Amino acid sequence: MTLLRVRRGRSPNCSAVGSVVGIAIVSAMVGAAVVNAWAERFLRWTGEGTPPEGSGSPGPGSDPSTPRLRPEAFGAIVAWPEPAALLYVDHEGAADALAAGARPIGGQPSPDGALSAPTEVHLAVSERCPVACTGCYLDAGPEREPTDPSYASLRAALHEAAAMGVFEVAFGGGEAVLRDDLLDLAAEARALGLTPNLTTSGFGVTPERAARMAILFGQVNVSLDGLPGTYEKVRGWDGAAIGLKALDLLRDAGLRTGVNTVLSRQNWDHLPALSAELAARGVSEWQWVRFKPTGRGADAYAELALTPGQAEQILPVALELEASTGLTLRTDCALVPFLAAHEPPPDLLERLGVTGCVGGESLWTRKADGAWRPCSFAEDPEMSSRDEGAMADLWQDSPTLQDWRDYAEHAPEPCASCTYRSVCRGGCRVVARHVTGAPFSPDPECPRVRAS
Repeated sequence: MTLLRVRRGRSPNCSAVGSVVGIAIVSAMVGAAVVNAWAERFLRWTGEGTPPEGSGSPGPGSDPSTPRLRPEAFGAIVAWPEPAALLYVDHEGAADALAAGARPIGGQPSPDGALSAPTEVHLAVSERCPVACTGCYLDAGPEREPTDPSYASLRAALHEAAAMGVFEVAFGGGEAVLRDDLLDLAAEARALGLTPNLTTSGFGVTPERAARMAILFGQVNVSLDGLPGTYEKVRGWDGAAIGLKALDLLRDAGLRTGVNTVLSRQNWDHLPALSAELAARGVSEWQWVRFKPTGRGADAYAELALTPGQAEQILPVALELEASTGLTLRTDCALVPFLAAHEPPPDLLERLGVTGCVGGESLWTRKADGAWRPCSFAEDPEMSSRDEGAMADLWQDSPTLQDWRDYAEHAPEPCASCTYRSVCRGGCRVVARHVTGAPFSPDPECPRVRAS
């Protein structure tokens, strides 16, 4: 059996699964130890019948006790319940897992340049929001007439996703928690065998809701772009207290809780203070997100986006903060070009599941208006036409998705000859569209592109 790739953790948003920033991605020895530990865990289960960690009676508050297996052209993806991970195994490993009792799901053929189905799907359940953040990628806010999809349409999407073999579903908004039936949707996802996750700014999180969230969600991430004062510089209003209170409520309810921080030039120097606060509050992991120039974010991009010098320091700063606090740091897919700039071993990044833009390859998003897009931030018609129809058919045949897949597979120079092309996948389409006017062009902020 060969373990081809390990993607660790949950994916509450932005395709964060696997992009764990730490010494493992820069040290061949440590990285190999991580992969080998997962291989040994898998072999103990398939060879000795040792149950996966966290196994027990399946119920509404736990992941399924039996790993799920989805066939792929290379073998299969095995969804390990606890600690959460997606294990990419060869055909021999797939056969061993099935013999050990893995629950098969999905099974449709893979389109060119993609998996047979998304590993995660993001569902925008509302565009409602009580505030208007300076850089909101949706233009959400109290002055906007919101779009809220019907419960029936979201329920249908969950059923289709489960039938395709999707592993996780991330609920988002707007502010998703303001939707009265959000927890009912999460319960429906859980009953279908999907792992529901959530991103929230903290609005609407009460002790009662937090207790039910702990039963239903695999992970909830709170958006927090700084401590009081810094938060206001980034978002135009100070919601730090709301986010911190939500963190405490979710932690006290026993829920695995993370934090999303959109990196900006206004909060860059305050990251050490924020990291210390998060560690003290028992945060499970911290995800860094690249600022995206869509919605109001397009107008604020020049003011808020990281400077080139800051962006090029993402990896060393992350390693320093991880070492000083013990936090687990993750990056979204759009930050991978800045990790690659420090030349960690590319084969090691692949085996640890550190991957750039996966829109249309393993990630898919349903907007609040019901249209499917390769990425949550792909709003411009030039980069994302409105896809509607049966999910399984669209995943196979959507011209929009195929455009994104083709670019990642055949990106032009300087990406074409770059050692990290298969990892980075050409960088962020949304940034390329905003800065150059051409979405299917090399990410203009990638340090390697800038140096070419």
